[in-house]
Amino acid sequence: MKQLLCSLILLLGAFSAAMAAWTNHSLSSGGQVRVYRTYVPPGYDPGRPASLIVVLHGLGGTMYDADNVGITQIADTANIILISPQALDFNSPLGIVAGAWNSGIVVNVPGLGAVPVNGTVDDVGFIKAMMDTTQGSYRIDPARVYVCGASMGGFMTQRLACEAAGYFAAAASVMGTYALALPPCNPGKMIPIAHFHGTRDEVVSWNGDLLFGGSAFPVGLSVDALIARWVTLDGCNTTPLHEVWPDSNNDTLYAEHYSYSDAAGQSRVELFKVNKGTHAWYTSANTNGDIDYASEIWKFFNKQYRSGATGVDDLFRKQFSVSLYPNPAQETLHIDAAGQFNNVQISDLYGRTVAAYTKPDIKAIDISGLRPGIYCIRLQAAQGALGFAKFVKQ
Repeated sequence: MKQLLCSLILLLGAFSAAMAAWTNHSLSSGGQVRVYRTYVPPGYDPGRPASLIVVLHGLGGTMYDADNVGITQIADTANIILISPQALDFNSPLGIVAGAWNSGIVVNVPGLGAVPVNGTVDDVGFIKAMMDTTQGSYRIDPARVYVCGASMGGFMTQRLACEAAGYFAAAASVMGTYALALPPCNPGKMIPIAHFHGTRDEVVSWNGDLLFGGSAFPVGLSVDALIARWVTLDGCNTTPLHEVWPDSNNDTLYAEHYSYSDAAGQSRVELFKVNKGTHAWYTSANTNGDIDYASEIWKFFNKQYRSGATGVDDLFRKQFSVSLYPNPAQETLHIDAAGQFNNVQISDLYGRTVAAYTKPDIKAIDISGLRPGIYCIRLQAAQGALGFAKFVKQ
């Protein structure tokens, strides 16, 4: 049975840890201290809103893994802030401990029955809190907020696209589909999706099975079913534009690209099928330039922004100015913002929500009960999150 968890831990051995110019952070979520890293590109200018990408590691991986897949190099030149969170350890019944997301995966272990992987952890809530805190600290373009992940991180990416779609303009999953144990996906809006998968993946098969010991255990949708579902959800034509990319070094590993467009002709769902590809993150270096996952992910994300329809409402897309006064404040904080807000959430610098207010057209809030310190405020209207600001409570 230990083979089972060993196979799971390969979800994602493809990332290798490396150090870079990241900063470490923590916040309280679900009664536990959660940690994550933030990468701010050189030359970041608050006067020029940055893109934001959440990068999710696989089972047994760490928040340090994201620095070695080519995304930081793109961030350096494309004004992208990266967030790499750490999953909590999963204490498996087989005695193996590994960082794992609650992506909805349930594994039927022989002799033990159905085993949810970290099924009691609210990782969706943690990632949302982490993003709120980051967006309160940096100037982020809300139309350029994305998520990607590999293997179990790919499964988690799919869950976020379905359960936290309002936070993202697009998503990309690698080697991980949508967990069978989750309810049917209902994102509530169009959210563009790209998926990357090898036809010979020895850990998560094309059919969505976890492979170990010569057996296949169903854990997720097949790649074909995943793509078909998103084509329907995003209102795309079922006939894709199909391209076969060259095999430059004649190693028989090559990619096929399927692009599904909406009624306006904009590509919203894309599949990158790597023939004879295994459970690996492919780069230009290890494919002789045939395909580079990080580059294709960014091209897909950037394409959604340039098309003018990222699935983010027009009101959400605009840059709203937010003024708070007096700042610092002692008892009452007044809000002057471009829009009518019906929800205000205040969090401390650890990302913990300390106060929330819900009523029509909020213009002032009572902060007398807060401890002295620095806080982030998140303003929200019916169409989505409209603005973030900081204030000091004296």
